Amino acid sequence: MHRGDGDGGGPLNAIAEAAVKTQQAGGGRAVMSGTVTKPGHAEPFILSGQVVYNDEGLSGGTVHLTDPKTHGPVKLEMVQDGTEMYMSSSSFGTLPQGRKWMGLDLALGADLEEAAPPATVDARGELALLEEATGGVQELGKADVRGVPTTRYRGRIDVSESAARLRELGADDTASVVEDRGAPVQLEAWIDGKGLVRRMRIVQAKAREEGEEPTVTKMQIDFFDFGLEPEIDVPDSDEVFDATSLVREQVDDE
Repeated sequence: MHRGDGDGGGPLNAIAEAAVKTQQAGGGRAVMSGTVTKPGHAEPFILSGQVVYNDEGLSGGTVHLTDPKTHGPVKLEMVQDGTEMYMSSSSFGTLPQGRKWMGLDLALGADLEEAAPPATVDARGELALLEEATGGVQELGKADVRGVPTTRYRGRIDVSESAARLRELGADDTASVVEDRGAPVQLEAWIDGKGLVRRMRIVQAKAREEGEEPTVTKMQIDFFDFGLEPEIDVPDSDEVFDATSLVREQVDDE
């Protein structure tokens, strides 16, 4: 599966092929770390996590992050099924009707990304992101990742490609917002001798309004233990409080 040769034919094919091949390798494990720096905030939002994923499109794991208001530590247990995100944490306090999980449908709220935690455990979704790299792809040289020799590539995901991927997921409203005020994603990928992605890094600087200082998101994910097939349970509906509408209202009130 190729998205086209763009302006970096050979390297682009290496990235696209590695993204597909890694997803076809079954499940696996991933560790992630990242920061989100917002204008007007002295301290960046820091997150890290450990994830398992399977070939059924499910990911689950534990994410540690800093509370953007108190700067205290927060621990989230998360499960992601496509655009459906489920979170459980003692920091939530008591959820309505004694529910154990908070749910967010990221496809239903065009501006949920402005209010939802900038964390994800969608490891396969992040791999799929690499398929969209179409601009400025170049080979940067060799490097070891967790003791494995790799070749490092750099590329870019344009706004149009991001919007197209969201529409493939059924998130048309979010795709429209991305087209209106999205920003390109700069990425790097480390690919091993078997053509598997061992590490990816993304950087995106996006302003909510024209002329505003951008919010800068940086994320790195390492992939390993390919072929693992963990059982990942999606929470039952009677255990989930759907917070999608409340988060959308919060965004609308801002």
